[in-house]
Amino acid sequence: MIDLYAAGFDDRDPRWQKQLSLTTTCAVAFIVSGQTNYRIDGALFKLRKGDLLFIPTGCLREAFHDGENYHQKYWVTFAAPASAETVYPLLAGQRPRQLRTSQFEYMKQRFALLVQQWMGKLPYCEPICAAIVAELLGHMSRELDLERHKAPKSSIVAGAQAYILARYRDPIRVDELAKLAGCSPNYLSALFRQLTGNTVKHYIHQVKLSAARDLLLHADVSIGQAAEYVGFCDQAYFNRVFKKIHGFPPSVLLKERSRVV
Repeated sequence: MIDLYAAGFDDRDPRWQKQLSLTTTCAVAFIVSGQTNYRIDGALFKLRKGDLLFIPTGCLREAFHDGENYHQKYWVTFAAPASAETVYPLLAGQRPRQLRTSQFEYMKQRFALLVQQWMGKLPYCEPICAAIVAELLGHMSRELDLERHKAPKSSIVAGAQAYILARYRDPIRVDELAKLAGCSPNYLSALFRQLTGNTVKHYIHQVKLSAARDLLLHADVSIGQAAEYVGFCDQAYFNRVFKKIHGFPPSVLLKERSRVV
């Protein structure tokens, strides 16, 4: 069982830094914008948007800004039993690992939910948060495996994901993606599920709704305007899909935005 100690979000704080100290927990940092630097046991890790960094316990670590390019990142600290190393190769060897995710929007969504649950301190938040961290470690371990065994299959999926991220506001069809990848729609769909655990349609919805979530939290827009911006013509359908993926209706974000203002 994963034991969480803390989770949070750093939001472009110009005063942010970490003095040289010995880590007493494991940690994962996920950069969502900007750049930052970590030095762990003397090795420098330069992180930018889309990078994940696993920091094991027992390391000498310090961190500092990369110039004035202040960053935003999610982070979590936790402890894992020794038996977890057989489940998550990421934890084996207890050494820092940096990787670049191919599922940026999905990882961002999961980290956001993790921090929301942790900060809210609602009943059962601890097992829910532990389950999310376990899922994140699983995705990170899978991506490390793919990095070690680069193959045409992973290139096909990565290309489809990049296309979706660049054009998520437009209608996107599986046959269109398959034609660009030079394969059949059925083959692409099966490959996408095999390597990401999700269908192509689900991934497209994740990307669209992550963008809509950011709009509803940080911009003065209505639910209908956010839905239209990310390519939903039917607001009722947008509401249903949003609740299915995020677990709550988009109206919740309007209430959160009003409290912040």
